[in-house]
Amino acid sequence: MLSPGRLRCIIVDDEADARRLIEKYVQKVPFLELAGFAESATDALFLIREMKPDVIFLDIEMPEMTGFELLKLLPATRPAIVMITADPSYALEGYEHELTDYLLKPVSFERFLKAVNKVDSARLQKRLPTTMEAEQVYLTKPEEWAEPVQEAEFTGTRNDFLLLKENKKLIKVAPGEIHFIEGMRDYLKLYWSDGVAVIHMTMAKIEEALSPKQFLRVNRSYIVNKKVIREIEGNEITTNSGRKIPIGVTYRANVLAALQKNRI
Repeated sequence: MLSPGRLRCIIVDDEADARRLIEKYVQKVPFLELAGFAESATDALFLIREMKPDVIFLDIEMPEMTGFELLKLLPATRPAIVMITADPSYALEGYEHELTDYLLKPVSFERFLKAVNKVDSARLQKRLPTTMEAEQVYLTKPEEWAEPVQEAEFTGTRNDFLLLKENKKLIKVAPGEIHFIEGMRDYLKLYWSDGVAVIHMTMAKIEEALSPKQFLRVNRSYIVNKKVIREIEGNEITTNSGRKIPIGVTYRANVLAALQKNRI
């Protein structure tokens, strides 16, 4: 099962060594999750239809059909494309296909990370949810979609509430209204009763601002309000709205102890 809130990606390359290298890099990036491989562009068509990826790492020269020929078969609203090739002469044609980035083999991890940061930044600027979010994120009622994401700035705490700055407005959010918080590198997403707010701060900083009596850090990327926890099965929390949140191995004992103490 893929984790919510991450970029679902697939690797399309006929070279096994090239696929393994990109897989290794994907595993190092917290906001990427590998949904599958394809050894040819033909196989990729079926994989894309089944997995609905957010980003495709695509080789150009493959048997039967090239990467560029594959792109012509995709709908206008397509995943982000990061082209990976050993031949720099394709750069101009790649530009014409509006690629997110163009990487030359052998790809270094530093260059790979720069490319995926472009993908993630473009998503945030367009205020588009990931595929998993589009399928699963809801806040108050399971049958309703989440409210549009608000880009906000955390300005601090005032006794029993948090202040979020959105444009010229200050939004007062009571901690009890926050359902859970998702860490995404250098910013956080606060899922609360009125929608989703994106703020620029660290998990450690927001954790300091919240009461441990009310909130639990359940893994590196999530802090959850205890009152929205409906059940725990294995290493996974289900919230009242149906959202699935994984429990980190190193956090499990603390999570269970905290919930038992509060008799949930």
